[in-house]
Amino acid sequence: MTRELGPGAALALAAAILLSAGCLNGPAPEQPPVQISPIEGSLTASAGDNVTFIALLKNNRNAQEVLNASLESTPGGWSASLSNGTLELGPRARRPVFVMVSIPEGAAPGSYGIVLRAKPTLESGPGASRSLTVRVEEPGEPIVAQGSRVKVDYTGYLGTFDVFDTSVRAVGSDIYIPKSSGFSPPALNRYEPLSFTVGEGKMVAGFERGVLGMGLKQTRTLTVEPRDGYGKFERVRVPLTESFPMFRQLTRLNFTSTYGEEPALNKVVLEPYWGWRVQVVNVTPELVTVLSLPEPNQTSTPYGWESRVMEVNGSADGGRGRVVVRHYPSAGANATYRGVRAELVELTADHAELEYNTNASNPLATQTLYFIVKVVSIT
Repeated sequence: MTRELGPGAALALAAAILLSAGCLNGPAPEQPPVQISPIEGSLTASAGDNVTFIALLKNNRNAQEVLNASLESTPGGWSASLSNGTLELGPRARRPVFVMVSIPEGAAPGSYGIVLRAKPTLESGPGASRSLTVRVEEPGEPIVAQGSRVKVDYTGYLGTFDVFDTSVRAVGSDIYIPKSSGFSPPALNRYEPLSFTVGEGKMVAGFERGVLGMGLKQTRTLTVEPRDGYGKFERVRVPLTESFPMFRQLTRLNFTSTYGEEPALNKVVLEPYWGWRVQVVNVTPELVTVLSLPEPNQTSTPYGWESRVMEVNGSADGGRGRVVVRHYPSAGANATYRGVRAELVELTADHAELEYNTNASNPLATQTLYFIVKVVSIT
């Protein structure tokens, strides 16, 4: 015999069925306006080292938002700083902050926390916070030494905090972490630790030297200047008094590449290095003869400092003519060589010696580079 349920009982039964099926879970809990997600929230290092965290700040709102980021609870005697304290984020967008931490030499072994906090500028609530942990410990055996075969995970970034290279997939594949113009993912998108033998010279000197003394699973941030990175430096000696013939012969190709024009008889062009006028006085299918026409006392800055024409003699040296230029460098002044920034390393009564970077066309060779390095294995 079947008994019908009353209206109230039927509604209760229906609600129970829906609830058990997961259809009446109620409203989803509201997401916080900001979310902080570090790539790695805990790092191990030695006293005296520098370490860097990369944390992604996410705007959980469906509207443009400006976030303020700050650090709290930095251990006494430590220093910590942020790459940027204000971030503009689109709806549901993310952006990274780099947290640079310097561990004092005398830091005792143990775990230390630094709190990263972020909140929308227009809200009075607490926003979001995340503790970043640094475990200070002495490296145990083995440690990286000359001849060690090591594997490391690394992220290389510029002073602008653009990443130029990395073995860490979470960094390289994240479109919200800015990359330099030269960044390219690994072949087949295979992010793997870098293997090398310390001392073989396969890595830039600052990188090889920077991993010495590290222990297994330890992290360190390396600062590599151009001289210890991709820069290649040479020296050149410049006499303080230089003489040049007024008449010169160039190949047609050399003329065109130097002056940016095709040669023609009596054409006058500007000497790009010295700044004086040059006239074409003869043209053959292969060669171009030019005459330099500087003005006496004319000044120019071919090396960054002032240079002055002291003599113009068209009949000197058997008719080849002579131009005499005097240079006036001063210690500490800016200098250039062939359009490249140079350093005045020696100045005497008769010459100046310049040092310049021959690899200046490589953007990585002229900048300070930073590497977050974590030792994965030592053999």
